[in-house]
Amino acid sequence: MKIFATLTALVLMWMFSCSMTPPERTAYETVVAAKAFIDKSKAQHPECASTPTTAVCVDLQKATAAKDTLIDVIEVLCAGPNFTSGQSCDFPKKGTPAYDQAIAKMNAALTSYNQTATDLKGVL
Repeated sequence: MKIFATLTALVLMWMFSCSMTPPERTAYETVVAAKAFIDKSKAQHPECASTPTTAVCVDLQKATAAKDTLIDVIEVLCAGPNFTSGQSCDFPKKGTPAYDQAIAKMNAALTSYNQTATDLKGVL
């Protein structure tokens, strides 16, 4: 049963990622990698749950917040009738001012996460 659930999750993630255009795909892949990296870091530093004041714990909190912000940005930029019903992202159309703004916001969120991940890697 566990194997079936894992395979189902992988197939759904693959299907979702195939329906995205490059900007959303980059952000999605970053979130997936960020979750794995942060979860691994948290497992290596269980002291952060009770004493979150060390440098590694502070950077871990920052990376988690930046990842969560990136998720929020993706949800806002993809929002629309298709995305709400579980279909593809309703990202603004390329060549429109809304697209340029969306890309700028997504890039800012990606840059923020990438910087916090680099900082975290520096103290691990």
